[in-house]
Amino acid sequence: MTEVYGQLKSEKLAEESKVAHQIVNEINHFQISDRQRWLIMYYLALEAENFDEMKQMVDFIKELKGDTILISRVYGSEDQ
Repeated sequence: MTEVYGQLKSEKLAEESKVAHQIVNEINHFQISDRQRWLIMYYLALEAENFDEMKQMVDFIKELKGDTILISRVYGSEDQ
């Protein structure tokens, strides 16, 4: 009989998904606004290891949310 040491790839993926879901649940305990959810996604996108993927995610969020996502875009013109 063959013994398996360590995790199978599917087990590792399942564990990563579980942890990601736990993180989302923890964030939701803060009762954040939709704008804050988008900002979190934006900041997480900036942390992506692959530059091309990071750029695509950031561009997508900016395209979808327009100038409302960043505070300098929302309030910057009023402060002058």
